[in-house]
Amino acid sequence: MKVLLINPAHRGYYFRLGAVYPPLGLMYIGSVLKHANHHVVLIDMNVQRFDWRNFNYSDFDVVGISVDTPRFPLAKNIALRARNCGTITVLGGPHATAEYESILREGICDYVVLGEGERTFLQLIESLEHGEAHPQTDGLAYLLEGEVFAKPPEFVQNLDELPFPDRENVKLYKTKFCGQPATSMITSRGCPFDCEFCSASQFMGRRIRERSVENVLKELELVKKMGYGSVIFFDDNFTLNAKRTIQLCEGMLKRNLNFRWWAFARADELLNREDLLEAMSKSGCKMLFIGFESAEDKVLKEYKKGLSSSIAFEIVKLLKKYKIDVFASFVLGALSDTRETIMKTIQLAKKLKASIVQFSILTPYPGTRLYEKLKSKILSKDFSLFDGTHLIFEHPNFSPSELKKLFVKAYYYVYSSPRLIFTRGIPFLLKLLKNRGKEESYDLRFGET
Repeated sequence: MKVLLINPAHRGYYFRLGAVYPPLGLMYIGSVLKHANHHVVLIDMNVQRFDWRNFNYSDFDVVGISVDTPRFPLAKNIALRARNCGTITVLGGPHATAEYESILREGICDYVVLGEGERTFLQLIESLEHGEAHPQTDGLAYLLEGEVFAKPPEFVQNLDELPFPDRENVKLYKTKFCGQPATSMITSRGCPFDCEFCSASQFMGRRIRERSVENVLKELELVKKMGYGSVIFFDDNFTLNAKRTIQLCEGMLKRNLNFRWWAFARADELLNREDLLEAMSKSGCKMLFIGFESAEDKVLKEYKKGLSSSIAFEIVKLLKKYKIDVFASFVLGALSDTRETIMKTIQLAKKLKASIVQFSILTPYPGTRLYEKLKSKILSKDFSLFDGTHLIFEHPNFSPSELKKLFVKAYYYVYSSPRLIFTRGIPFLLKLLKNRGKEESYDLRFGET
């Protein structure tokens, strides 16, 4: 069958900063379908021009669209246009998985793939090819006689069984890290933690599933041959299994891969693990993304983060010892946050002297416990506002405009420091605040309201 896979455009943080990476989920699905001799075209609207309003979707048997929450409005419009052309239309991704019932009842698409899509999408395609419109497939949802039919997804247990993601269009991506062309990989799925605001454990499961070190090294060798000198590991928690991470780092060294790379980690996993940090540093780790989230322990408890803010300085000091930069992330607007606690967090963010600091406004994404808790207090159903830069629920201590002002000031306070202003600060602020809306203006003096 002829399958069109679409990654709708995203205009969030990373896009504004020029960090655009291939859509791994769709690339894995594309690879699985191609191995089964289906014709696949993948369009990533972040790097390709795609006139979705006038495109002839009827040239394809099936259109599959990946969607997270802020991109749902665009994904919905594309899906409706494709379906109106008579093409079977499928949605997948975190938002579709969480909201599949309302999506199907609204008639946006024919099918929703729940959770991981490789096997479910392939089984759906093969069923359709044999004229079976209502397969009893794990991880598939659709309307049947006016009622929603859905079977829970089955996670891929042996990730080594999956083919490497289809990198046919990789030349379209121009992102660099440490001056080298950069691409993305994932070496494990699942997250054993259950943070209040994160849907990772719901979407990928709480049991960690790891690719073998040998399997990962083979893909790294392939990526190296394609001309990449840096890699971003998008595992939810790259350092969870320290022994495996060390083995992977040693393998990269033995094979002289010479990558510059960064990954996501939890702060507490790095304490007292200098063996891990040394191995990572020697193999080319130049940065770790760490969610410190808040300077207030009661906020961390609210988030169910399972951390204390007291370790932040120790972790940054330890990473600097091994010449690993810190990408520090903070979430503003917890239900227990006040102006004072947010200012405390902003001051911590500056004192850490991290190479990059990211602030987000607490957002209840569908599929999280936070969303269920705040459902009745959601101020807008415009999902494009669920981008981490808007307050979209009724907060006990802030109006949307009040929190937005603090959010912008936080960036200004950190990036206007003499340490960063001319190297990263001004370019970062200009890119970040681009397209913030002509109706918004901010007093950027940190001590003012």
